[in-house]
Amino acid sequence: MRILFLFLSRHKSLCFILATVWTLLIFYGCTIPGKDLPPVHLFDHFDKVVHLVFFFIFYILWTLISYKSVKYRYFILIMCFVLGFSIEYYQINYVKGRSFDIWDGIADTIGGLLGYIMLQKTLLVHRQNNIKAEM
Repeated sequence: MRILFLFLSRHKSLCFILATVWTLLIFYGCTIPGKDLPPVHLFDHFDKVVHLVFFFIFYILWTLISYKSVKYRYFILIMCFVLGFSIEYYQINYVKGRSFDIWDGIADTIGGLLGYIMLQKTLLVHRQNNIKAEM
């Protein structure tokens, strides 16, 4: 994970492209009409795990563009919430066979929060390793 973090944080243009593509994939996946969705029932509420993972990755990719800015990290966290619930609103109003599911929006937000927590821990370990290397 550390190697991936260092690579992506040093290649901001690649990170921007990946984040943009990932965001478009999220939007595309969430706007597929209900009848066209493949039936996947690995376990109850599997779709919530999918939402959580999508927004975990969303948070990580967008944050690595400017991870040193605390305000930017909070902004991306808020965007997880806003985008998650905006997609739900869009689904109920514009996508046949889809509905507003508050739990999807909550899963999106939790995915962003988990991304935030993981990134904070990664940054902490990275700083500690740098301090040890300087000693």
